[in-house]
Amino acid sequence: MQCNPALFVLDPAELRYGLENLTYGSLTTRGMRTMVQRLKVHIPDPEQMEGLDLGCGDGELIYHLQNELPGSRWWGVELCGSRVAKQHRPVFIWEGDMLDENYRDYTVLHADNLCLEERIAEQLETKVAREFQGLYITYRTPTTPVFFRNARLLESVPMEATWGVHNVHFYRI
Repeated sequence: MQCNPALFVLDPAELRYGLENLTYGSLTTRGMRTMVQRLKVHIPDPEQMEGLDLGCGDGELIYHLQNELPGSRWWGVELCGSRVAKQHRPVFIWEGDMLDENYRDYTVLHADNLCLEERIAEQLETKVAREFQGLYITYRTPTTPVFFRNARLLESVPMEATWGVHNVHFYRI
């Protein structure tokens, strides 16, 4: 898997969002294999996968998922416009705020949300719990009560990423 090194350099104009909220990382090839394997366990028919990657960078993850899971459909939203502009793969991504998106049309949400400010991460968990039904994949251990009222932990799986091995949590909402 080839990480786009340009994504590690931020456009100075976008620093208004805060460095914490724009931290970039990616699954390694081994991590991607693990992600695909776990998705197949939780949704055996790829044609039932309509996923949204929250904070998708240049769409690297969704590019690999749609190639490894034929019949699945993936989209991505990214806050950092300069990352969207660096897209070089045939994926459908757009610049936007994940908290402004509608999650109802998807069966899978992916949020590599470890580096979000606590307030933003809690807003995301609350929005997911209230608005989404399906498989939610999160790198952060959720903390909000509304999330736990609506979510059931399926498994936590160690996955290799550019920053090391980290548990990724799969929830059914």
